[in-house]
Amino acid sequence: MPPRASASKSSNTLLLILGYVAGVLLLGALLAPPLFFAAKSVVQNSPNSFLAGILEGKEFPGYFNRAVLLAAVLGLWPLLKALRMKWHEIVGETQLSRGAGETALGFFTALIFIALMGGFCWWVEACRIHPTAKWGNLFKPLLSGFSVSIIEEFLFRGAVLGILCRSLGTRAGLWWTTGIFAFVHFLKPPIDGALPDASVTWTSGFWVITQLFRGFGRWENFVSEFLLLAAVGWVLGRARLSTGGLWLSIGLHAGWVSGMKYFGGVVFTSKALREGEFVPWMTPNTCRAIVSPIVGIVPLIAVLLTGVVVLVIVHWGKGGRTEGGK
Repeated sequence: MPPRASASKSSNTLLLILGYVAGVLLLGALLAPPLFFAAKSVVQNSPNSFLAGILEGKEFPGYFNRAVLLAAVLGLWPLLKALRMKWHEIVGETQLSRGAGETALGFFTALIFIALMGGFCWWVEACRIHPTAKWGNLFKPLLSGFSVSIIEEFLFRGAVLGILCRSLGTRAGLWWTTGIFAFVHFLKPPIDGALPDASVTWTSGFWVITQLFRGFGRWENFVSEFLLLAAVGWVLGRARLSTGGLWLSIGLHAGWVSGMKYFGGVVFTSKALREGEFVPWMTPNTCRAIVSPIVGIVPLIAVLLTGVVVLVIVHWGKGGRTEGGK
């Protein structure tokens, strides 16, 4: 990473990033209603189509989330142009052959620890196997996992981390990126059913913004969800810095999202979990950005152990290549 810039320039860059986040939320509020209405039109006019099958049943807050992601991508180009970021500062210079291996390492390591976490949750009766579990339903979790990871890793560990590390230094850049990532994902759109489809208007996106900060007033949400998001952001940031590219962080992110979506599709939470018997170790998830049905200290430990394992393997691999090159 480039050396740290002056204090004045660093402050301006940080303010620009925070302004970018605020602008993304506002643009997302504007884009969400037309996306919602277009999707409902597809479902109504072509109910048997493949696209309708994906869109059917999704409520407006879900479209707000996608609109915010679209706004983030649209606003990224002018932000990078304003800061004169170079392409290699964002994606790194890792070769394809090595990058594919790093992606596979992250993906399968994440899946292994999710499987271990899921087995533990089942063993202590925090969850139970759904009687109609669709064990072969792999396509949607994989599609969601890789599409979300590619976009978000380019955005957070590529652009945001690159910008902040150049302006603030590597350590401060990592922690600020981790905080921004956790903050943005911890924002809580309304719960299911809070805004019926018939009540959605062209200004409903701004109403959603007023509901986003509910989670910060509850300590149990902070412990179980915000800290988990921060751990995910920190591990992904460390993966980016340790490898010099986005491949490993994409693999980890895709593995977590795909595995958790699959896990959530084959289990249901137990009554004991819903009644708080496992707090703070495990608790039902209320954060839309976290796809796991269970959050808390146990998933947090699983994420950190995943990070430790892959970073040790990467460090060992670098040592092996160095020795081989001597």
